[in-house]
Amino acid sequence: MNHRKKRIWPWLLSGLLPAVFSFFAYRKLHGKQKRAVPDVFFCEALKKRDGILVPGALVKNGVIGAQLKDRLDGALRLYRSGIGSCILVSGTAREVKFMKMYLLLRGFPEDKLYEDRNGFDTFQTMKNTQSAFQGKTFYVCTQKLYIPRTDYLAETAGLDAHGIIVDSMIYRNRHKDRLREYFAASKAWMEGVYYRWNRH
Repeated sequence: MNHRKKRIWPWLLSGLLPAVFSFFAYRKLHGKQKRAVPDVFFCEALKKRDGILVPGALVKNGVIGAQLKDRLDGALRLYRSGIGSCILVSGTAREVKFMKMYLLLRGFPEDKLYEDRNGFDTFQTMKNTQSAFQGKTFYVCTQKLYIPRTDYLAETAGLDAHGIIVDSMIYRNRHKDRLREYFAASKAWMEGVYYRWNRH
């Protein structure tokens, strides 16, 4: 019996430790959110920023997913309200292609649209934006769930950017999204720690 317990413990620890760490990182990021997060549907009082950043999300069989649609619609709303003077779409080359098409079909001026086809994750998007638009300020159109991580990674990259809520609905896969966010938060926190340490 004791021998069997000794064999079980390593398996329990190998599963428990990552879960505990992910929970810690999630609380670290989501617990430090102190600013009042604006909502795109009440954007009239927002201060103008230089641009509007749209991180990529699911595009399946050429169809933009609900979350990405909300991000793009939110960006259009901000632009048309005079809150930002341009839109930057960032993601994989495929995501950017469909995001660009979506915006242009809705009358967005192409000369005000910028593309980042190397935004393979949120942190890469923030670093690319900081590199290409040094000193510029952005609103980031994303879901409420992701804003603490988005703000943290923007700050880490040295980008003056604030997330803005674009949720227009209760998303169908919200429970899976929340579970994934635990692990995404731990990845983001580790990226931030390593990036800051590596720069010193």
